[in-house]
Amino acid sequence: MSPRIFVTGATGYIGGHATDVLIASHPEYEVVTLVRAEEQGAALRAHWPQITTVIGTLDDEKVIKEQSAKADVVLQLASSDHIPVVKSAIAGLAIGGGKLIHISGTGVLNDMSTGAGKSAPKVYDDIKDLKEITSLPDSAFHREVDDAVFTTGAQSNVPTAIICPPLIYGVGQGPLKKRSMQIPFLSEAILKRGRGFTVGEGKNIWDHIYVGDVAKACIVLIEEALKPHGGSAQWGPEGYYFVESGEFAWKDVAAKITEIAKDLGKIETADVDELSVDEASKFHPWAPVLWGGNCRSRATRLRSLGWKPEGPTVWEALPAMVKAESDAL
Repeated sequence: MSPRIFVTGATGYIGGHATDVLIASHPEYEVVTLVRAEEQGAALRAHWPQITTVIGTLDDEKVIKEQSAKADVVLQLASSDHIPVVKSAIAGLAIGGGKLIHISGTGVLNDMSTGAGKSAPKVYDDIKDLKEITSLPDSAFHREVDDAVFTTGAQSNVPTAIICPPLIYGVGQGPLKKRSMQIPFLSEAILKRGRGFTVGEGKNIWDHIYVGDVAKACIVLIEEALKPHGGSAQWGPEGYYFVESGEFAWKDVAAKITEIAKDLGKIETADVDELSVDEASKFHPWAPVLWGGNCRSRATRLRSLGWKPEGPTVWEALPAMVKAESDAL
C-alpha cells in the first residue's frame, strides 16, 4: 500500500506550499488534508485532484484521531499553538503506529534582554543547545505546545519530530494563502505610513528561511519517517529541528523594503526612522515581537540529514513580496 500522509494546514501558507512540494516529490503517496468547509476542500481538490479532503477543525478530536490512526505520518502544519490537535493526533497515531511531524517556530527563542532594536549575542544550536532549548520557560512562545508534543508522544510511545523555522519569506505556492507574516506586515505598515521605520535602532537579529526550504525540510522528515525505525532522523526528545538559511538585522530589511517601495512610486522617500516600541505598536500591536527582538538559531540537526537551503535569498525575494503588499492596498 502507498504511504498515507495526513496533513493539517494545507489551506495555509506553509501547509499549502509543503503539500504542493510533497505531491510533486511523491505522487505515489496518498495525501489526506483537513479542511474546515467543503468550499475549501473543493479549492484544494481543484489544485490537487489526487488528494482526499476531510472536513473538521483542529478541535474535532474524533476526526483528527480517526485520520491520524489511518496515517503513516501526520504532518501538523496548521498551528504552532494548538495543544488539542497535537493530543488528538498522537492518540490516533498510538493506535495506527505512525509518526507526528509538528510545526513550531523560533519565536520560542525571542530575546529582548538587551532592549528592543538591539542585538543579542545568544545563538541556539539544535544539537549542542537542545537541553536548554527544550527547557525554556512556559512563557516562551510555542513552548507549551512543544512540551505537549514531547510529553504526550513519550507517554503514548509515538515518535514525534518538531520543525522549528524562523522568519519565513517568499510567496507561497499553495492554492489559498500565499502570504507570510513578518515581512508582509512590515511592508504594509511602511506603505501605509509613507516612510520606513525600525523598532529602536533595528540592530536586532533574526534568522530566516525561504518557504520552499521549509517544505523540503518536511519532505526530508517524512521520507525518514517511512524508513524502518525512523531512518536516520531522531525522534522524541531529540527530534527537534531548526530550519534556517542565515540571519539579518531588521534595519537592513526595513531599509530594503523602503527602497523598493520608493522605486515602485508608492512612497516619496527612502529615509528610515527609528521608532519607540509604543510608536511602532501603532502600526501593528505585535511590533515588539515581530520586529523588535532577536531570534537566532542554527539548523545543525537537519543539515546532518542532507537538507540544505536552496531557495532564493531574502533579498532576492523581497521585491515580489513588497509588490504583493503594494498591489493589495
